[in-house]
Parts: sequence; structure tokens; C-alpha cells
Amino acid sequence: MGINSHAFNFVMCQAARAPLGRVLTIGRQSLDVDQKFLRSKLGKPVEPSPYCEPVLLALGATSVDSLDVSDYENATIVLDLGKPCCFNQRFDTIIDFGSLEHIFNAATAFRNLVDLCEIGGRIMHLLPVNNLNGHGFWQFSSDLIHSLYCGRNGFSDTKVYYASSIDPRTWYEMPVAKPGVRVEIVSIEPIILLSVTRKIVDVAEIEVSQPFYAPAWQAGDVSLATNRTGMSASFRARVAAILPRGSKLAKVLRNISLLYGLATGNGRHALARRCERKIDVDAALKQLPA
Repeated sequence: MGINSHAFNFVMCQAARAPLGRVLTIGRQSLDVDQKFLRSKLGKPVEPSPYCEPVLLALGATSVDSLDVSDYENATIVLDLGKPCCFNQRFDTIIDFGSLEHIFNAATAFRNLVDLCEIGGRIMHLLPVNNLNGHGFWQFSSDLIHSLYCGRNGFSDTKVYYASSIDPRTWYEMPVAKPGVRVEIVSIEPIILLSVTRKIVDVAEIEVSQPFYAPAWQAGDVSLATNRTGMSASFRARVAAILPRGSKLAKVLRNISLLYGLATGNGRHALARRCERKIDVDAALKQLPA
């Protein structure tokens, strides 16, 4: 859990759009950028600290609390987000930069964050997507974030971005998945998710379902939920007869196609192809109001 360059730039962008107000971090977030980096971004030094509170205050937060299941890092609130909780306070900005993947009951944790967020407030996440298996219990997807933080669940202005862990200069805005379509990617390097959403109303029951299956449920046609390629059943049958899925040739051709797509950004599962738009982080920061 920590504020790295991706996380700092993301919070800086959001703070420029609306005040952070009362901030709650999920886990006490460490500070994983140095003073030189901070001075280049803020134009001033920040009080030295191993934790993120001075940085968030420098970005305009009026207060910063932290929540953890243990008090080993002196979190201001000691609570298990994996269990249903009742809260006596709410926050304008909730920052989860690398915590929910470590909580077994992730759905309950998401529900608790929803309840902790003030109406009009925001929830931000930085979560693992690809090639971070074993880092925590879970890896997440843009599909989940868009499906959870939607209008029927009381949220608006939800944005989800993917970013490479080894490229701090680029974010890829991910689209809302359409019924019958999956937003799938394959990557060589670790990919993380950055998201922000705004709470507009309290909702008693949270409903989350994957849009991909909606056409099959409505039509009662299982083929709509199993045909990922869009090919007709007869054409898929002919391809399967020529190239059985488990054959060596099929595997070789698939791997060649996959590697070519990753190298060029044009493959069916390539990040550059699946995203809504590519964002130059440095250019976006330069456009922020002074």
C-alpha cells in the first residue's frame, strides 16, 4: 500500500477537479516517491514522512484519517473491512491504493467503502489487474468497477484507467463493457487499475452483474454467452475441424497472433486496442489549473 508516481499523479489530477476535503485512506499509505519528485510536481518541499498524510494535505485535503485491520502502523481507525460495519462518520474522499486485493471478503469491503463515502464524495482505487498473481488474494477489472459504481448503485462520473507498472507516463481509459462484449486484455508486464467515481445518492442494495451475459439472459440463448469471437456457429465448427483447439498448430498460431498483437498494440486483447483513449500523463498534468 503506497503512493507511487501513478497514484500521486492520479490524486493530483482529481484534487485539481474538486477539493479532496476529509480524506480516508484504506490502510496507512506509505510514500513511495522522493522529495525531488514532489518538488517537481508541487513546486515546494513537503514535510518529510514515511507516510502520505503531508502529501495529501499539500494537495488540499482538510484532514487525513487512515483505516486498517491492525494498529501496527497507528491507523486512526482500526476496523475489519471484510465484515459488515456500521459507521458514525463519512468522508469526502476515500483512497484505496492497494488494500482491497488483500481482503478476502472483497465484496463486503466494497460495500463498506460505499457506506463510508459522503454523498457528493469520491472513491479512488489503485488495484492489480494482470501479472500480479500472488501479490494479494485478488486481481480486478474495469468491468467490475464500472458495474459496481453505476447509476443504479448511486454513483456517477466513473472513470477507469489501466496503466503499466513500468510506464509512469501513460494511462489507458477503459470503456464500459457492452452487453455481449468483454473488455479483455493480455499483457507481458504488470498492469494496474486506477479509478475514480462520485457518489450521488445512498442506495440500500448494491446490485452488480457482468453485462456480457445480459443478451443470453434476455434471449435464453446459451450461444450468446459462449461465442466470444462473434463468429457464426457453423464457421466456428469448420475452424475447429481444421484446427482443433488443443492441437500444436492451433497453439502456435494463437501464440504468434498474440505476440504480434502485443508488440504492435493491434491484437484483439492488446491494451492499446481495447482502451477508449490513451492519455499522456505529463501532458494532462500540465493542463491542470495552477
